[in-house]
Amino acid sequence: MAKTLFFIHGRNYKPPEAKLRKLWYEATRCGLQRDCPVSKVNAYKNVRKKFVYYGDHSNQYLRDVQKKPAGFNTDDSASRQVTLNLLKQLKSNEFTKRNYNRLPGKSAAGEALADIFGGVAAFFRISDPLVGAVAPDMREYWNHDSKFGSDVRESLSIPLARALHRGDKIMLIAHSLGTMIAYDTLWKLSHYSEYRSIRNKKIDVLLTLGSPLGDETVKRNLKGAKADGERQYPTNIRHWINVAAEDDFIAHDEKVKNDFRNMEKLGLVKSIKDIRMYNLAVRNNKSNPHHGVGYLIHPKVTEIIATWL
Repeated sequence: MAKTLFFIHGRNYKPPEAKLRKLWYEATRCGLQRDCPVSKVNAYKNVRKKFVYYGDHSNQYLRDVQKKPAGFNTDDSASRQVTLNLLKQLKSNEFTKRNYNRLPGKSAAGEALADIFGGVAAFFRISDPLVGAVAPDMREYWNHDSKFGSDVRESLSIPLARALHRGDKIMLIAHSLGTMIAYDTLWKLSHYSEYRSIRNKKIDVLLTLGSPLGDETVKRNLKGAKADGERQYPTNIRHWINVAAEDDFIAHDEKVKNDFRNMEKLGLVKSIKDIRMYNLAVRNNKSNPHHGVGYLIHPKVTEIIATWL
C-alpha cells in the first residue's frame, strides 16, 4: 500500500510555492537525519509527498485588505532559510526550556494576552473583530460571503480525495490556519454526498502544529459546529496528534483533546494526543515560537513522522 505525506502551510504572507516547499521538506528531512537511522531518512525520501499551497490566495487577500502596492514583495524565503540554518545546528537534546528562554526577544506576552482576552472575548462574542485585526486572513477564512475559504479548501480537498480513492496510507501535517483548513476539509469528505465513495476511508494521522483549533471562536466557526452527534465531527481520522509550542499565541489554547473528546467517545477517532514543546526558531533576530520550520525540525515532531514512516 502506497503512503502519502501531506503538508499544508499556515497563515500570513508566503513566498512562492517552490521555495516554501523546499524549506518545509528540508526541515523535515534534517530532523530525520539528526535523530533517525538511514532507513527512516530513505523512507522519507521515497514516500509520496504533496505540499498543499494556498499562498497565492492568502497573499492576494492580504495585499488587498492591507492596501499594499502592486509590486509588494512577499518572498521572504531568504530570512526563512536563515532561521532553518540556525535550527539545523542544534542537537536533539538542545531543544530545551533553558535554551528557549535564552533566545533573543523571547516574550510570553502574546500568548498571555490571547489567554486572557480570548476567553473574555469569546464569552461576549466580540472575538471575531479581534481576530480580524490580528489575523485578517484567518477571519476571512470563515467569512461565508467570501470565496476565500472554499478556494483554499479546494487546494487540499482535490489531492486528498484522490489519495483516499487510491487507498493510500496518509499522514496530514498542518500548521496554523492550515489546521483549520485540514479539519474542515476532512469534515467535508466525511459528510458531503459527492464524497460518499470515500466516506469510510480514513487517514492514519492528522498532525496539527501551532493550531488555533482549541480556541472558542475558531471552534464556533468550524464545519459541523452547529450539528449534532457524529455529523458534528470528521469521521475519517484514525489518530490526531496536536503539538503546541510554549508562547505560541495562535495556539494559546494548546490542548484539543478536551475540546474534541466526543470524537473519541463516539468512536470516530482512536486517539487524540496533545504534546507541548519549545520552538527554538529565531526570525530576524527575534524568537518566533509559531514558526513552521521550528515545529517541523523539532525532535518531538520528528519522532511522530519517523514512527509513521
